[in-house]
Amino acid sequence: MVKLIALDMDGTLMSPDHVTVSEENRKALKEAHDKGIKISIATGRTLSIIGNVCEQVPETDYIIFSNGAGVYDRRENKVIYVNPMKWEFCEPIIRYLDSNPLMTEIYCDGKSYMRSDSVKYLDPKLYPEEFLDMIIKGTNFCGDVCDELKGKDIEKFTIHFGDAATLMKVKNYLENLEGIALTASFEASLEFTAASADKGNALEGMCRILGIDASKCAAFGDADNDLPMIEFSGYGFAMGNATENVKKAAKYVTKTNGEDGVAAGIRNII
Repeated sequence: MVKLIALDMDGTLMSPDHVTVSEENRKALKEAHDKGIKISIATGRTLSIIGNVCEQVPETDYIIFSNGAGVYDRRENKVIYVNPMKWEFCEPIIRYLDSNPLMTEIYCDGKSYMRSDSVKYLDPKLYPEEFLDMIIKGTNFCGDVCDELKGKDIEKFTIHFGDAATLMKVKNYLENLEGIALTASFEASLEFTAASADKGNALEGMCRILGIDASKCAAFGDADNDLPMIEFSGYGFAMGNATENVKKAAKYVTKTNGEDGVAAGIRNII
């Protein structure tokens, strides 16, 4: 029997508005939790910008955040696993990114930081308005991110681009860096963590702490940053709206996030 379900948020658990968990998904998660199955969110977002998902799904026991840079235990109210990047490695990257016309979110200590004047590079047409409002409200804006975060470990970078030329230029720069895992979960964006920090390693670390075997895990996702946890889990589910890479790697393909695909998958295995 499945003992743990890990769920990506955007494009998976969340409806297409990136804010709402559907009634069917909420019901299915409660049914699973009532059977003793642990529930974990596994998101690229950091803790401060997860929004009200835990209010909608109070059964959530754990949160894999910042693409696997950390795991938070909601019941014990503490972080139980971390895998960040060191400041000395991150500072020159921040300086380089700040020299380009783009918007960079930097996740540190469960919070999001951003240079105050960089929001203008975000294309609002690519994101639902309510989702954008939630991100902005959960972000700490500052004049110089390096001054604000100096000396601290960094969980993750998320970069939003205003034009394709800048995206390709910065992607080329990042692909030549050693020690990072580069991926994307939205159009016109890139994100990266430490090379060994991904949702699969975080899920494995959490399972080791909880004494749960990979064969007893189920994982749901849609984007390439979900691949490691889908490959790790005995029950890997690709959403109907998932990338081809995710569909090829998954054991099952369920419905889209707009069609309550999480609920359909959960009811199939419980």
